[in-house]
Amino acid sequence: MELRALSTDTVADIYNQYMMVDFPPDERKPLARILYTMEIGLCCAYGIYEQDALRGYAIFIVPEGANYGLLDYLAVVKEHRGTGVGHAFFGQIEDVLTAKYPMLRGFIIESENVEAAADASDRRTREKRISFYRQNDCAMTSLGSKLFGVTYSILSYDFDKRTNGCASLEDLDRIYAAMFQRHHYEHNVELWDNSQVSS
Repeated sequence: MELRALSTDTVADIYNQYMMVDFPPDERKPLARILYTMEIGLCCAYGIYEQDALRGYAIFIVPEGANYGLLDYLAVVKEHRGTGVGHAFFGQIEDVLTAKYPMLRGFIIESENVEAAADASDRRTREKRISFYRQNDCAMTSLGSKLFGVTYSILSYDFDKRTNGCASLEDLDRIYAAMFQRHHYEHNVELWDNSQVSS
């Protein structure tokens, strides 16, 4: 499998064909917003291909000069889930991202907080998602966020595995400040570091 950078036209096609199904409305940004962030250089997207067939896709937010980006979306085409596509993605993404962003140390992943699950089924889904990331060398951090009422645990994928999980509150804040318009950032974004709360 191979990772390929996606154009805005291809992202629009993927959004309409796959993202509309893969992500519920409250997790899905408007297509116009995604394309705009690509056009201004805040966002980049990659397709996971087997020959010329799309097997999955990922969208990143990477603020200029940032140490960490954000894995904003990652999905595998439904018919190919459980076939190793996600593992192939993690096996190649460091080389692809560092070629584009030489100063990048890794990326952050938001995963809905297990303790905030609505019921047992929702809890299992959240635990399974976190387990997938941890199986692919992502480390749970002490960071957390609440965005528009949804509480997230924060994992990080560090290119230097000796420092795995060392993304800071400042790294997270820099990403959200770049992502959201000022009034949304001020009223709908809460961040914390549990290691600082307990100290």
